[in-house]
Amino acid sequence: MKRISLLLSVLVLCLQAAAQNYDYKPRETWPYLLEEFTSGGVHTSGGEDLNDGWYNVSVIDGKLHYIKDGRIMEADMRLIQYARIGRALYVNRFGKMEEVLAEEGPNALLKSAIVDLDELAKADIGYGVSSATASTQNLSGMEISGISQNMELETAIAGAKVGRVLPLRVSYYFLLGARQIDATKSAVLALPGIDKADAKAYFKQEKIKWSKPESLAKVLKYLTDNNL
Repeated sequence: MKRISLLLSVLVLCLQAAAQNYDYKPRETWPYLLEEFTSGGVHTSGGEDLNDGWYNVSVIDGKLHYIKDGRIMEADMRLIQYARIGRALYVNRFGKMEEVLAEEGPNALLKSAIVDLDELAKADIGYGVSSATASTQNLSGMEISGISQNMELETAIAGAKVGRVLPLRVSYYFLLGARQIDATKSAVLALPGIDKADAKAYFKQEKIKWSKPESLAKVLKYLTDNNL
């Protein structure tokens, strides 16, 4: 009996470890930021709140997709202001959904995750379209992936793990009121009115790592506290 209990305990630990090590990656046939469509709501540019929907974000063009009558639809980005998907908040910036990682007053830290076309250029992206063609013709995410407008969700899910993994280019930005700047040390130190010596001392004191969101959140607070 003790042997069975021990084996069960080991099995549970292995399953937990496997779950922790699992790293979801968007694919040609499932080019989405999230592994599955997730419940949420949308706030439109007209001030209307649309709740109880199921949403995801395309990593090819940053557009918001949703489910209607069991089919995948592409939102009209002109009508979207922001969306809450699960526990995350996404804001529409120039037709692309960007995740809000932190907020300080009127300022925010944003994350963008889009297919890296330079990496993708090393091979065809499938479906008879090369990444170079997709880039020059500015095709939509639905045209250069395995997802098509009005496609049945069940059909998309069936082939979700078949395609090749899509390389992503992840970028971070600070939204400072109406201004958006790269979340980099050089961009921050170039801000008008910043005390460069004080900022550098703060970065050193807080051991800021410019590729880590938790560090960038500290920089956002510094910028807000100093009215930058």
